[in-house]
Amino acid sequence: MTSRGSKLRGIALVVGVGLVLAGCEKATDGVPTGTGASSASSSVKPSGSKDPDTAIWDPCTALPDDALRADELNPDTRTKDIARFDPTGWKVCAWRSTAKWYDLGIYSGEPSLQQVRQRQDLESVVPLTVGGHPALRFLFADDAEKRLDCGVAVEVPQGRAAGTVAFLVTTRYSVGKLGDPCDQATRHANDFAKYLPGGGN
Repeated sequence: MTSRGSKLRGIALVVGVGLVLAGCEKATDGVPTGTGASSASSSVKPSGSKDPDTAIWDPCTALPDDALRADELNPDTRTKDIARFDPTGWKVCAWRSTAKWYDLGIYSGEPSLQQVRQRQDLESVVPLTVGGHPALRFLFADDAEKRLDCGVAVEVPQGRAAGTVAFLVTTRYSVGKLGDPCDQATRHANDFAKYLPGGGN
């Protein structure tokens, strides 16, 4: 696996976890591993639960296989709680595209859209609207030459506060960029908007 540590640490700081997509050529350096992935239970816990994951939208359970296939993602490549890191308070899932040149990681948690906007390692941050929700498209400062990766963060209700769901497209080194990562990230965000907390228009 080839390391792309600084970029992935950057997005990890946005969403609170490290990204290592199963079967890909990317890894995050120095990310501690936890005790393993949590179970794929419902993202909404009973009222009064002290679990920090309470009411965090879970992309692994919220997106049906038929919707993934329709959006050109392979449900059989689903990876939950990536890198065996326990992302307390976060829900994380990833899939390989059927085009095979990129992977899609979806990060769901409590950081605000403003916190994403303020990241110093992101650039070319552009405001969007995704399914009626405020959103931001962003690139990575250390990817200025090749522009292999792109993300779209969407503001959504997470429990009793506004949080985000981020869609991150990462190009696979073994294949190379066969399209525009930002186009793919924006497409996936819009296509899955109806499944997000608060729905989509």
